[in-house]
Amino acid sequence: MSQLAEDLIELRRLSQGGARALTDHLLREVAADLISEGVADELGGC
Repeated sequence: MSQLAEDLIELRRLSQGGARALTDHLLREVAADLISEGVADELGGC
């Protein structure tokens, strides 16, 4: 399993344990990173 997948599973576990605000913030950061990497790939590595 990739490190990213393990991290996402851990974030899910944290959200179920009551750390909802922190988890939401971290998930937004992960999503932004994934989106920016995808855009860079589509634009040829910009």
